[in-house]
Amino acid sequence: MAFEDVFPKPIKEAIEAITKIPTYGERGASRFVYNLLKLQQEEKVTLVDLLQQLVLSIKKCSECGLLTDRDVCSICSDEKRNKKFICIVEESQDAYAIEKLERYTGVYHVLGGRIAPLEGISPQDLNIDSLLERIERYKPKEIIVATNPNVEGEATANYLIKLLKRRFSNLKVTRVSYGLQFGTFIEFADELSLEKSIENRK
Repeated sequence: MAFEDVFPKPIKEAIEAITKIPTYGERGASRFVYNLLKLQQEEKVTLVDLLQQLVLSIKKCSECGLLTDRDVCSICSDEKRNKKFICIVEESQDAYAIEKLERYTGVYHVLGGRIAPLEGISPQDLNIDSLLERIERYKPKEIIVATNPNVEGEATANYLIKLLKRRFSNLKVTRVSYGLQFGTFIEFADELSLEKSIENRK
């Protein structure tokens, strides 16, 4: 009997579907599926329900691109947040990592990725046009570029800084400092290093 006839089709299809999520290879997807199946039936059903709610309710903030469960996220809609400071991040999880510090009082702009030519990701694929619109609308005092300190993040930061300086010659544009080790992802950085990198931006 062939392996395809023995291996349950639902498991195979679930693993294949999960591998479509970035960073999930077949091994990671298999581990997730098999560990999920080890849960109690009630826990499995609850998890599936929560994932369904997640998919149906979470969307991008129409203002900054942050993942949220409302049209305009709680940060953009908060009148206490200073819209004169816009922090540019690659993904929503980077903004949430900075929020944990409870020190930054400005707003964010989520690019939705980073420039990565080898992966076919160009500036046109990122949320840049709406950033330019926000800058024209709010006339911010400072733009903080907080892309990840790795090759792609640096390329993205350099592109943005040149673009913003060309479009808005008097705009102050800063880059988070290297309190973060090169190659570190912002979402995984320890809070002290992240805090110092924001405070010592250049």
